[in-house]
Amino acid sequence: MKILKKLIFAVCLLFLLAAGCIFYAFRIEPFRISVNTFAMGAEESSAEPVKIVQISDIHIKEDFTYKNLEKIVERCNRLSPDFVVFTGDLYDNYAKYSDDSRIISELKKLHAEYGKIAIWGNRDYGGGAVRKYQEIMELSGFTLLKNESMFITTKNGKKIQFTGLDDALLGQPSMPDMTGTDAADFKILLTHEPDSVLTFPDSGHPLILSGHSHGGQVRIPFLPFVNERAVAATSLSSKYSGGMYRVGEEGKQKLYVNTGLGTTHISARFGVVPEITVFEIYI
Repeated sequence: MKILKKLIFAVCLLFLLAAGCIFYAFRIEPFRISVNTFAMGAEESSAEPVKIVQISDIHIKEDFTYKNLEKIVERCNRLSPDFVVFTGDLYDNYAKYSDDSRIISELKKLHAEYGKIAIWGNRDYGGGAVRKYQEIMELSGFTLLKNESMFITTKNGKKIQFTGLDDALLGQPSMPDMTGTDAADFKILLTHEPDSVLTFPDSGHPLILSGHSHGGQVRIPFLPFVNERAVAATSLSSKYSGGMYRVGEEGKQKLYVNTGLGTTHISARFGVVPEITVFEIYI
């Protein structure tokens, strides 16, 4: 009898644990936001760093609306960014759910000292989003780059170059002419799918920012094979799936894969908290 009671207790405990994990994965973690900060360059410099805030993979949909975007914008603004970069995937499936006017209204509230820059993601092409994405981003105050570069000079005379590539899955990415870019004090490459950097090795950008992977979106402790399958299921993010990597010749370039703010396929996250990333560049 005692063994039976212990067995029933263990089963009930496991059931409650599983139920708690499922509740957390669907109702809590997808709505959390972590802020990860990295410093680059000559940190001993007495000058103030240029602060770049990266957001990615928002995936607006029925259960992640402008109200959730409002929280993201508020959190970004508290960071007082010099630049905000968005590395693609605004909506999850534009054909199923869109709310352009309120999304534009929220994105307009996103403040940056020198500018807001965006690139295309695969979801920005699919579901009819290709017809509206550029208009949405431009009305929101973003400069949308597609295989092109832009230069912005800060108040202390430092010239920052941003190069944005087209989406690698549904677009036609190509590196723009880099003639004359040696004048830049710091160069940043934006590409939605991280594994696409293998197509453009040694591009000359010390920092590369991407997204797309969601970090697998669900990482179950002690089950690495499940986590590996989740990452491998996402095209062009199986090699670089989340966090900081050294790439290029002798690892001179740093690639950061932002694990995103929204969800896709299932509206759950576990072990991969949505993130905003801050890069403090000392130049």
